[in-house]
Amino acid sequence: MAQEIDLQPGDKILISRTDRLGDLILALPFVETMKRRYPKCRIDVLASLYASPILENNPHIDKIVRVQNDQLWSDNLYKKDLLHKIRMEEYKVVVALYPERDIAQLFQRAEIPYRIGTARRFHSIYFNYHITHSRKANVKHEFEYNLDFLKFFRDGDTITVPQVYLLEKELRNARRILNDVGADETFVVVHPGSRGSAERWPLERFVELYRRISHQGLSVVLSGSEEEGKHLQEATTGLDVPVRDITGQTDLRTLAAVLSLARPGRRRQLHRPPAPRHRRRHPRRRVVPQPQSRFAETMGTARRTPPRHPAQRCRVQLPPETVPLHVDHIGRSGRRRSHVAV
Repeated sequence: MAQEIDLQPGDKILISRTDRLGDLILALPFVETMKRRYPKCRIDVLASLYASPILENNPHIDKIVRVQNDQLWSDNLYKKDLLHKIRMEEYKVVVALYPERDIAQLFQRAEIPYRIGTARRFHSIYFNYHITHSRKANVKHEFEYNLDFLKFFRDGDTITVPQVYLLEKELRNARRILNDVGADETFVVVHPGSRGSAERWPLERFVELYRRISHQGLSVVLSGSEEEGKHLQEATTGLDVPVRDITGQTDLRTLAAVLSLARPGRRRQLHRPPAPRHRRRHPRRRVVPQPQSRFAETMGTARRTPPRHPAQRCRVQLPPETVPLHVDHIGRSGRRRSHVAV
């Protein structure tokens, strides 16, 4: 049993997760749990500049500290400035959920008294409190690995569902984008994606899936970045169904708003292949607007490493004709699940 860290009202806690968007979202249960257990402490989150907007308007986060990873790795002046900012905050505890080497070294140089990170890495020497677990074993979901760090803190309520808080203006913008492309009340969002190293469906399979679902009478919307949109435009040329394309029209928060409008039995999304076991076990990621707004449930983000088991690779080879039947079944059954992984 790890010794509980003694925290007093007014103490500052920094939670670090500087990698990709999906990993940051899956750190939110730990962040909210810490705020619930220590409501009189300040909870700050260190996140990448790209992913950090998803943290905005979160009532459980007192401050967002943004880091540009590319400059951190290449610009010594930037690293020195970030070190100064961290040192000036006088954090009592830092929890490095993602133990990146340069970040871990900064925490030591900032002389944060309690530095918590994973063991069995070369840069584990920068931490003075360690947790031993191996994500390579894939025995549980990523959000559960994050919650393992609670062993150093007091007992209390534990949050297991990540939440993203949206503004009404973001929801209005999402509705405008959907209306501009003629999305019906019942529609599917297909998001092929192109980032990361995870095995994925080829683009032509997503296009074939788009065509098949459209022939079922459902309204289909394509989402993605502007660069992804260029490839999708080429791939969808000559399709015998309407192409509703919102690629390049959404930033992170607007895309979250689009997905939040996908309510059970009404709007559904299909995206990348299932994640390895330690990410698939999480039931769903919940996108939650402000209290007066609606919410939708979505699948957790896929891990960006190749599947470890041959059975997982087989799922990447699913033929497009098998997926529309699954989508139709979800719509008819009214299951509380608006996003479907293919």
